[in-house]
Amino acid sequence: MQKLQIASVLAEQAKKMGKVLEHDQFDLLNVQLRAGEEIPAHSVNNTSIIIVRKGDVVFTVEGEDVALTAEDVLLFDPNEKHSLKAITEVDILIVKLK
Repeated sequence: MQKLQIASVLAEQAKKMGKVLEHDQFDLLNVQLRAGEEIPAHSVNNTSIIIVRKGDVVFTVEGEDVALTAEDVLLFDPNEKHSLKAITEVDILIVKLK
């Protein structure tokens, strides 16, 4: 068992992106954005699971807008081009499968 704590840092800094945990089967990343901040279009070679812990965010996936809240989970297939924009302050977990 391993307990992780992910603190909110948006009061001290804008846009936080970083790896929280590296495992042999997956990487766990945390993204925190203030309202209006964006991450430009990109793709990854892995299947990824997006879990919104807090806030509202819009992902644009292969040209289609997908609005997410803390009630949603999004699954990306490898190499799907996507970008995102925080509508409100957001805290997102990304599970990147290996």
